[in-house]
Amino acid sequence: MIHYWKTTMASIKHVVLFALILSTVGCKSTDKIPNIVFIFADDLGWTDLGYMGSTYYETPSIDALANDGIIFTNAYANAANCAPTRASLLSGQYSPRHGVFTVGKSDRGESKYRRLIPTQNSKTIALDKVTIAEALKKAGYVSAAIGKWNVGNKPKEQGFDFEIDRWDMGINDHFKENGDYLTDLFTQEAIKFIEENNPHNTGKPFFVYLAHHAVHTPIQAKEAYIEEFKNKAPSDCHMHPVYAAMIKSVDESVGQVAECLERLNLSDNTILIFFSDNGGHGTFTCQQPLRGGKGMYYEGGTRVPMFISWPKMIEKGRQVDEPVIGTDFYPTFLDLAGLDLPDDYILDGQSILPLINGRETQREPLFWHFPAYLQSYAGLKDHSRDTIFRTRPVSVIRDGDWKLMLFHEEWSLDGGREAISTNNSIELYNLNEDEGEKTNLAHSLPDKRDELLDKLIHWQQDIGAPIPDKKNPDYLN
Repeated sequence: MIHYWKTTMASIKHVVLFALILSTVGCKSTDKIPNIVFIFADDLGWTDLGYMGSTYYETPSIDALANDGIIFTNAYANAANCAPTRASLLSGQYSPRHGVFTVGKSDRGESKYRRLIPTQNSKTIALDKVTIAEALKKAGYVSAAIGKWNVGNKPKEQGFDFEIDRWDMGINDHFKENGDYLTDLFTQEAIKFIEENNPHNTGKPFFVYLAHHAVHTPIQAKEAYIEEFKNKAPSDCHMHPVYAAMIKSVDESVGQVAECLERLNLSDNTILIFFSDNGGHGTFTCQQPLRGGKGMYYEGGTRVPMFISWPKMIEKGRQVDEPVIGTDFYPTFLDLAGLDLPDDYILDGQSILPLINGRETQREPLFWHFPAYLQSYAGLKDHSRDTIFRTRPVSVIRDGDWKLMLFHEEWSLDGGREAISTNNSIELYNLNEDEGEKTNLAHSLPDKRDELLDKLIHWQQDIGAPIPDKKNPDYLN
């Protein structure tokens, strides 16, 4: 399905080259500290790109960069919707530490269908959290937050030197009154920032956080691009011409930023990362063979496309299958900048620089905690546990090939561990053998279930995760 060749170890030449740059970075030379460009798509699903198997969506620029770089097949957002993913990425911490669990209210959907009182949600990263931009200042980085923020306060209040979002442009959706398209405008701002902060002139590395609103609703795109896809044959569940046109504009953005770096002779010392904040919206696309989509904690809701491009500094055409997650970017960027991990600020991820360098690592388990509700939408209702909610309160652990999901309604109200064999509180999957999460092994493999459950509960206790356990008096029994 994925069109590239695979290697597991870097060549000797690659290791030597990478060691040279890291030794220079360790000396904190601004001539060699890499620039960082992080391009963040919104609601772009795992299979919504050509290099990930779609034959309907057209992403030639992304495909070329991905196939010449490193493709991560098991990359995860920290949540199944945008605000908690962004809060975790920017702060480097899991959601129980910053309190951003969802978008808006945690009690979404009709109260009469919610069995539990959900945990109250924060819409803001507190100012005492040290963001990536604040941490990178120690290495001399100048930084820009261009596009979607969605975590309260303002980027400049949390370490960024430049900020602009669609509100600053007077845009409520994806088009300006004069017809200018938002994705194009953000791209222009990013290119302008890179040109004005060219390290060849300033002596300072830059960090560009380019967070597109595309392909989030409202689904709007350039009319000429829509026409291109109207007569194109569908590919499984990839068939929405407007959604496809939005993806095409995102692809052009990535290509234009990469061309800017090349034109300014910055490509070889700039690491470009492409990522999405959660799975694709099930009304407009799907992530087959994965189960679910945006708002669900099955794989289709949290596993996202990711690649890294860094010409001449990484071996081309590599695939990394080891799981990585959004909180890994913070320690990775510190590593790239030659900065030590902080002693007085907890980071929940681990640097993926060894993976970039072609080395195997020992991956710690990944965790998700969602003590809230998300009501259902038109698409993929048959992928969730019920047709009323995309997800109910749930906690998740992925450990190697294994994934366990703990559903808090059944756990808290239907007997917990004592009734685990009958209360439907636990789902267990082997993702290597069952990528689509079709066969729940919680009862057939009780030892593996209990092993992961113990790890998840220990993590919840260690991090102080708020557990919803009070029955909602409005619930209709």
